[in-house]
This record gives sequence, structure tokens and C-alpha cells, in this order.
Amino acid sequence: MRLNRKLTVGLVSSAAVFSLAGGVLSAPAAAQVITVPGIGPINVPDIDFGSLDGLLGPGGNGGGNGNGGAVNSPNGVRSMAISVSNWSGKKYGPDLYSTGFAPSVKWSARDASGAEVKGSNCQIEISFPGTGFATYKNANCQGSVGLNSRVYKTAGKYQIRTVDRVSGASATKSFTIE
Repeated sequence: MRLNRKLTVGLVSSAAVFSLAGGVLSAPAAAQVITVPGIGPINVPDIDFGSLDGLLGPGGNGGGNGNGGAVNSPNGVRSMAISVSNWSGKKYGPDLYSTGFAPSVKWSARDASGAEVKGSNCQIEISFPGTGFATYKNANCQGSVGLNSRVYKTAGKYQIRTVDRVSGASATKSFTIE
């Protein structure tokens, strides 16, 4: 079916305005589906400008690369930030530590505006891919922990991953042991 009508989409005061052959339809910002006369229902996706590059960006301020959480998560979390420092062992440079390194991990759940999500409505899991270390779990949306029982004794490249199981938001921090 060929459609010879012109549809112009614009944003005016956070409401979507649709112009079709001179007629104007407007839909509230929260609308998911609108009906355009002569065309039928149209899905209007939400526009999310809040989590384009992860919370702190790659490596910014020690932050890990983040993946966004669910748009309507029950706890309001949209992104995670993680930083890793040395609880024990020597730091040789950015993201570079000595053998005998035990990590200190700091996590921060954030909402769509980037503000911290406070409270204990999260299900934080900190995992250590490529190691036999057990997953650390916590309900607090903000926190830190020194993990002196998780000592890296072998040189190599590693990651620490933080996930909020309620929203699905996650962040990963990579580092090297020499």
C-alpha cells in the first residue's frame, strides 16, 4: 500500500504534534499509541536522552561502562556506576595493580536524571568473571565493600561486574594484574 500523505512529527512543550494534510492531532507525552485518521494506529516510542553514554562514560572518574536498566523499573534505577580501587596490593597506574591485589568496589545506582537512588530497594550483585570468586550480594542501591577474601594472584586482564537485578542496570570495570 502506497501512502501519499505527509506526516510531520515535532515536539512542542513535551507533547508530540502530528500534522496530516492540514489537520493536527496531538498526543500527550506519555502516549504509546496514537491513531492518525486515514492511517490508523502509530506506535510513538519514548525518547530517552538520559543514558546515552553510561553514567560516567568509559573510565571517567574510575567509572565502569554501564548498561541501562528498564525504563519503568520499580526501584527507579536506570544506570549503574562502579569504581574499583585497591583494598590491598599495589596500584601501578590507572586500572593496573600488582599480584596480591584485593579489590574495593564502590557502586552507585542512578535514576534517569543521573541522581543517586537511595535506600535498599535494589538487588546488587557484584561478580568476578573468570575467577572462582563467589558473587557478593547487597540490597543497598549505594555502597562500597572491601573484598579482602578475593585476592588476584595471577597476572592477567580481569573484570568486575555490578548488576541491579530489579532494574537490569549494570556496569563493568576492567583492570590488569601484573
